[in-house]
Amino acid sequence: MKRDPYFLKVITYNIHSGKNLFMIPQLNKIITFLKNEEAQVIGIQELNENDKRGYQVHKLKNGLHMNDAFAPNVKIGNGYYGVGTFTSFEIMKVNFIPLPSAKEQRGLLHTVLKVGTKELNVLNTHLGLNENKRKSQFKAIEKYIQSIHSPFILMGDFNTTIPKFNTPSMIDTAVNMKKINLPTFRVSQKRIDYVFTSKSIQVHNYQVIPVTMSDHYPVIVEMLI
Repeated sequence: MKRDPYFLKVITYNIHSGKNLFMIPQLNKIITFLKNEEAQVIGIQELNENDKRGYQVHKLKNGLHMNDAFAPNVKIGNGYYGVGTFTSFEIMKVNFIPLPSAKEQRGLLHTVLKVGTKELNVLNTHLGLNENKRKSQFKAIEKYIQSIHSPFILMGDFNTTIPKFNTPSMIDTAVNMKKINLPTFRVSQKRIDYVFTSKSIQVHNYQVIPVTMSDHYPVIVEMLI
């Protein structure tokens, strides 16, 4: 049976700079895991492209054979640390939006993908630990989303169990699929990683996979855009 070109598998995964809880390198295992999942869109947080921690963007891009976009949030060594989006689709546009931040700069990575005849907006972020700054970050993201007039996915590590969005135009995929009890952060066993979608997108499946390659678990969502 021919696969529906608008039926997508999406993954968000904070990879902890490619190390597990014992700080043992896991990037090769992460790449193998992601390849086996065969997702079309992958959002990665705590990602490096520098001489201090490794050229992880390059390794993921080559290992997954995907197009990529990288948001350079923090300068480290000769490069940066931030978030990255990997996709099997053509990337038509990339925009990096710095967010209000405390000590560590945070940002929102916006990629516009060509999916068949449609445009899909993918927003990838990693919010801060400071609650007051995080409130400002939520407001900035919410304001930015109001400028988007085609289907969107917002995903990432939000560092909170209570995401403070007031817009009715978004769906929390875990709530939609009645899976809010599944933790995404191994240390606290809380849900702090999210995949939101615009209301026009139909959510079909939601999973959190309890693999041990990071301090977070990957969240996998299947949807029809």
